[in-house]
Amino acid sequence: MLRYFGPPGTGKTTTLLNEVERLLGSGYSPNDIGYFAFTRKASHEARDRAVMRFNMDPEKDFTYFRTLHSLAFQTLGLTAAEVLKETHLKEFGHLMGLDLTSGVEKGEDDGFIPLRSNHPLMRCIDLSRNMLQDPAQTYNSTQLSYPFYEVQHIFQEYAKFKQSRGLKDFTDMLVELAANPAHIPTLKVVFLDEAQDLTPLQWQIAHLLNDKCERMFIAGDDDQGIYRWAGADVNHFISLEGGSEVLSQSYRVPKAVFRLADSVANRIRNRQKKKWLPRDDEGTVQRAYDTRDIEFNNANWLVLAQANYMLNDVAAHLKATGVFFERFNTPSLSKSVRSAISSWEYLHLGDNREISLNEAVNLYAHLSSRENAVARGAKKLLKAAHENDTFSLSVLRKHYGLEATGRWETALDKIRDEDRAYATAMINRGVDLSKRPLIKLSTIHGAKGGEATNVLLYLDLSGKAVEEMGRNPDDAHRVLYVGITRTKQNLVLKMPDDAQKGWAL
Repeated sequence: MLRYFGPPGTGKTTTLLNEVERLLGSGYSPNDIGYFAFTRKASHEARDRAVMRFNMDPEKDFTYFRTLHSLAFQTLGLTAAEVLKETHLKEFGHLMGLDLTSGVEKGEDDGFIPLRSNHPLMRCIDLSRNMLQDPAQTYNSTQLSYPFYEVQHIFQEYAKFKQSRGLKDFTDMLVELAANPAHIPTLKVVFLDEAQDLTPLQWQIAHLLNDKCERMFIAGDDDQGIYRWAGADVNHFISLEGGSEVLSQSYRVPKAVFRLADSVANRIRNRQKKKWLPRDDEGTVQRAYDTRDIEFNNANWLVLAQANYMLNDVAAHLKATGVFFERFNTPSLSKSVRSAISSWEYLHLGDNREISLNEAVNLYAHLSSRENAVARGAKKLLKAAHENDTFSLSVLRKHYGLEATGRWETALDKIRDEDRAYATAMINRGVDLSKRPLIKLSTIHGAKGGEATNVLLYLDLSGKAVEEMGRNPDDAHRVLYVGITRTKQNLVLKMPDDAQKGWAL
């Protein structure tokens, strides 16, 4: 194995993709190469880049450019019908008297939909299997409020439930693949990205792949290994035998931010030491005590905190001042409201302006059935139109019962008062409601891999995080390191409200 240690912004993935292109250019068949990443999007990025350069078939020529879970799904010959779905989880929860679908995590992969329950009992069970541990061992390392006998009961009944229905969940795929090495494909070269986030179960499969290939390239950064709570084994990545190379030039982190990040990285006791360089720009590091003093304007910002609830105040402030933002990929004003406003404004620019059926139906959804708004039966009539039809303002008035007039603020009377006031404030600030917001709010864990020109980083820690820092300071320093290194230019440190409950810098 050759490991690439890639500090923030040094191009770990690009390095792997360049090597893939070099191999393909030297005559390797794409089906002799395996490229495995954590997400379908990441694995397909490598495939699509090669497809464009070498004019290959993305489906036939890149069999092994996928996630490890998708590899298991494919090589074990599973079908979508055999994969646990939300309806099954709901059924099992009903049998156990538990709500297992609240906050369920869904993803997208080749051939199936990854699904995880966020219920603490189910997370404990899943963690024990990913850690290759007995449930009792995992239970003793967590702080569950449930007695162990309940964990054990759910563990046993869940296994019986799946077996009786011929189902496999997200983790079962890897468990079965690891238990059946004959299903591991024989490849010439294997690439594995974000290796610091692999669990012991995933490392088992990685080693099985390595045993059957000629060369293996692994990329990751132990300093950014912040998912130990989810089973990631960053120590395994650090202690792997074989050669290694440090990618030494960051194309993201400026000098001032680098100095701070490097001081935090040096607090991590168990790490691979590495020398790397910032980009040739000084950047800035500032401190703030009140987020209301920060001028967000319409610039690119990433607002980060250790815990989600810490973002509530800044979200409220941004709304009150008419700033558009998104929180965990959800815009602060819904797409349907923004589309209705944009459609109304667009139609009134001239009668040659037309909108699609979906836009028209959404527009009508924000008009009440009051007198002088929409004629009786008009909404049903519109929904019966052909999906390829387009609609001008005059067509809607003449044939589809539109009677409302005036500005959108009064015409679209089904928009909630608070949303109407917020939209008005944003429009007055010159915000284009048709575009994605430039400001994003997220936890540090949720933003890993992301970057922005400006980063506002909360240094507050939850009570639980303070306790955990006392037990595992390396983990806390890694999280802080990731937060600091998301910025491309300016870093603003929001000082903790309570110095005893915050990172010290």
